[in-house]
Amino acid sequence: MNRTTLNINHPDKSRAEAFLYSLDEEVEVVSFDWKSLKQSTRIVDAAKLTNNDKTLTITIIFTESYGDADHIAKANYLKGSVRWGNNGSIMYLVESSDSDKVDTILGVFAGEE
Repeated sequence: MNRTTLNINHPDKSRAEAFLYSLDEEVEVVSFDWKSLKQSTRIVDAAKLTNNDKTLTITIIFTESYGDADHIAKANYLKGSVRWGNNGSIMYLVESSDSDKVDTILGVFAGEE
């Protein structure tokens, strides 16, 4: 079980951590300069995580609202292997060459059982 904690100041921090705890994959927080993203003034805080063999990257962006996350997604070019979604004020980007793994993780963050 994953017990990664986020050093984030946002009301939805515990909800994001609950998503991470439910992953089968162990992940750890890595350095990430989210202020370099376009529309970064809409970001409250963010974290980037990767698994041990670096074949999976998850970026969690905390915003004030769904609308802010949508602006951020539209303003930043996402490579073909990156897929993203929103769950309220949390935006999440998942990147891996394993498309099944990406689908599973996107489902977890979307709140699917």
